[in-house]
Amino acid sequence: MSQDEREFTVRLRGVGPDQYADIVNAVWMQMRAIGCDYCTVTPDEQSDAAALDGRWDEYSRVSWTEGGRGGTPQAQAARAHRTHSRRSAGTDT
Repeated sequence: MSQDEREFTVRLRGVGPDQYADIVNAVWMQMRAIGCDYCTVTPDEQSDAAALDGRWDEYSRVSWTEGGRGGTPQAQAARAHRTHSRRSAGTDT
């Protein structure tokens, strides 16, 4: 490791494979979200890359238009905002 590199370790106890995959994917996603294109997230030796990818793919099944009780809270809020904006503009169609 060079002088300009930094590293930290997180140890997890009592997490199952899905929760582990959620944590690893969330850390990777957060690092990307803050513009950390120069970092790596390295899962442990017990990890199955295909399982981590599969868990990531499951996140896309969260839908803004589908879901219980009329969609996700985000979808409901967006729909309410659009409806309110249309009514305010007099174009409620």
